[in-house]
Amino acid sequence: MAVKFLPIVLAPLYWRRLRIRDALLGALVIGLLYVPFIERGRIPVGSLGTYVRRFRFNDPIFAALEQVLNPHAAAVLAVFLGLVTAVWLRSKQRAWSWDAWAWPMAASLVCAPVLYPWYLLWLLPFLRSPTTLPLRVWSVSILFTYFVWCLEAFGHQWQVPRWIMLVEYGPVVAAAAIVLVPRTVTIRNAGHHSRVHGN
Repeated sequence: MAVKFLPIVLAPLYWRRLRIRDALLGALVIGLLYVPFIERGRIPVGSLGTYVRRFRFNDPIFAALEQVLNPHAAAVLAVFLGLVTAVWLRSKQRAWSWDAWAWPMAASLVCAPVLYPWYLLWLLPFLRSPTTLPLRVWSVSILFTYFVWCLEAFGHQWQVPRWIMLVEYGPVVAAAAIVLVPRTVTIRNAGHHSRVHGN
């Protein structure tokens, strides 16, 4: 976490579930890792600013956000979406649910300016429940973006063609429908059943 900031969106899951002593110890360890690199009193963040301003790959949602926001605001919004997802899942799921760990990171990643296939490795340990089916499908369909490396070798631009994005995200949307539609029907039927018996 000292060089990869994605897990920060999981902070709400630890709130009041982690001893203050352990939280302070973790913060101290991360702080000490940065001490050797502090220069002129500034904490190093490496090329994070350049990364947000200039690097782009497999970023359909970030590209849409950039139409109305500057790159830094769009990146902040991606992190905010992950945090909100974590807060919502914490209120809905039992403590330490696998879903609660996977979805906040996925929400931030899908809105990121760069999304390479190996970024989804963060999610794999948590894809154990049926509701993470869309993420499991995504971890496979995103592999099609490797085709861009082949295209570049033949002189094409470094960008993900639209047809690859359809191949990548289409199955994810279909998997989400498979997960959501039965749950929506069940909730509606339960509501109808309670109204009938209530009358």
